[in-house]
Amino acid sequence: MGCTTSSVDTSASEIRFAARGSDRKADRVNALRGLEEDAPISPPENLGVVGNCLICLPEACVRVLGIAPNINDKGETDKRFWLGRAWQLRALSLRRYRAQVLSKQKPLTAQEKKAIDEALQDPAKRALALKIQKMWRGAVERHTASLSSVLTPLGYHPTAFHGTVLFMHGSGGMTYNNVRYARKLASLGYIVIAPDSMAGGDFRHRDLASLIKPEQETPYWDDLGLYASDAEGQLVYNTKAEAVVHDADKWRTLYENVFRLRSAEMHWILSRLPKRIRVQGVFTMGQSEGAMAVARFDDRRYGAMIQGRIISAFSVEYCYFTPTREAATYGGSAEVPTLNIIGDADQFFGPIDSVALSVCKEKGHGGWGADNFTGNGFKEMKRQKLRRGLVCVLEGAKHDASETHDNFLRDLLRAFLTSPSNCHQIPERWEPDAYLHSAIKVLERDTEDHGVRVLLKVGQMPISPQTHYGTELLLREAPRQRRDVIATELSKTLLHSSRAELAKAESSADDVSFVRGQGWDAVLGKASGQGWEAVLDLPREGNILRRYLVVVVVVVVV
Repeated sequence: MGCTTSSVDTSASEIRFAARGSDRKADRVNALRGLEEDAPISPPENLGVVGNCLICLPEACVRVLGIAPNINDKGETDKRFWLGRAWQLRALSLRRYRAQVLSKQKPLTAQEKKAIDEALQDPAKRALALKIQKMWRGAVERHTASLSSVLTPLGYHPTAFHGTVLFMHGSGGMTYNNVRYARKLASLGYIVIAPDSMAGGDFRHRDLASLIKPEQETPYWDDLGLYASDAEGQLVYNTKAEAVVHDADKWRTLYENVFRLRSAEMHWILSRLPKRIRVQGVFTMGQSEGAMAVARFDDRRYGAMIQGRIISAFSVEYCYFTPTREAATYGGSAEVPTLNIIGDADQFFGPIDSVALSVCKEKGHGGWGADNFTGNGFKEMKRQKLRRGLVCVLEGAKHDASETHDNFLRDLLRAFLTSPSNCHQIPERWEPDAYLHSAIKVLERDTEDHGVRVLLKVGQMPISPQTHYGTELLLREAPRQRRDVIATELSKTLLHSSRAELAKAESSADDVSFVRGQGWDAVLGKASGQGWEAVLDLPREGNILRRYLVVVVVVVVV
């Protein structure tokens, strides 16, 4: 996309065509994939937060960088996105550079080598050369310690991505729903940067798996296997209400240390982004533990660079996950638009039988929490008077909301990311969409101090969350489209039927009370005055038009 006309872009397109059966370019595509397979399977030493950072690239970025995509989206067989670590992306780029650029350069001749050796015999020239070498190595080290080393090339292709999301995973690492969120965001055209807390040091650690191969299976609803071991370390935990109440001080200290670790990760990454991304702006987003970090994170030092924050599966109120009342707040700027997503059946932070509620009920016996625990962040949003805020409570959704609302989350993320400062207007923006508008209900709207904050209830979705998003969009439109076709056919049937035929149909109906009170003239007059939508609503009260509808549907299907 954009200005991409280089051989990198050509190679990327070859990958896509080869995946669809293009035999002419298969050899060159296999060579590109071979480069990826030859990438090191274990990370170099001293990678730090940046090197181990996970990156999910949308389709256009994959084409620009000329790498083979290695993960797909829900319900798709063709892979369009790339997921891996910063050091892996750097290794692939370096191998490609060596293969496509350095390999084409002519080697030094014997005469050139001799001239260099003679020049280095001069102590002054040798010292200068060594100084330049040290400066160059230092520059390389600084460059590789930032994400500019792998993401800067994308800055020269403005249409390659819509934006960037700094994503903070949950307590288990980048697994399951965390990866599903990355796929959703990549499908919307956003680069996802996810610092991996499990790869950072002794406080918590998991052995890392090798790079996902393009031919590997990457099921949407299963774990992708980014780790090769279980988690270990001081900050690894599995919260049980009984354990928290039994040793409150221990758990308060644990959760506070977890926040400090995750907050440091966010500061580290935000200060090492490429200029293009910093200028365009960044969204911060977290799931569960990561959501707690995003909610409490003080983003004021970054000013306008923070475009919005998304807090998923955390209620942003005083509970076991926030050691003090002061910690149970939005820690950043009140000017940053904020979206809070949480299920009313969340096992950890929901208002019904959750860990947070259980700990809250044990006040005086080691527990702590809000006096009026609501299970969402709206109360705190109002208290702090965030300028723009939206809280979505998903009916029946648990800690992993994708299990019940996967496609709705795509609609919600798209709406918020497109215009975060207008997130409070999403209910009004969805009015033309009957499906989405019927699924939501505004429970409260707060407009004090020139801000707008909205509490939204989201019902259960009638279409399975496992349905491919594109397929669901068609299914959402199908009833309306069929209704339009049926209305047209029904109008023809009624207007071309004789009054005798209609009277015969009326006398044979099981229930015609709605017609006998008005007659067919009244019915047709109502239709002509209000449109055929009115006629289509009548079968709910009687059976005459339903019989015509059945006939029309059969004809249309055949």
